[in-house]
Amino acid sequence: MVLLSAPVDVLLRRIDARTTNDYGKTAEERALILSHVAQVEPLLRVTCKHEIDASQQLDDVVAQLVEIARGE
Repeated sequence: MVLLSAPVDVLLRRIDARTTNDYGKTAEERALILSHVAQVEPLLRVTCKHEIDASQQLDDVVAQLVEIARGE
């Protein structure tokens, strides 16, 4: 399993900039997102085999995923 993670400020900034999906725009949804990051992400982190910082450029994230898939 690969965990794609990003700092909360990056997540919220991406949600603000997104125009194709309204999820995360309300205060209630943002609170739920923050709760999930605080409570669920640590559980995923301890069970994942790989973690990639998804705040990097998309090409870099994809290259790392390809490396993982190849077993490098």
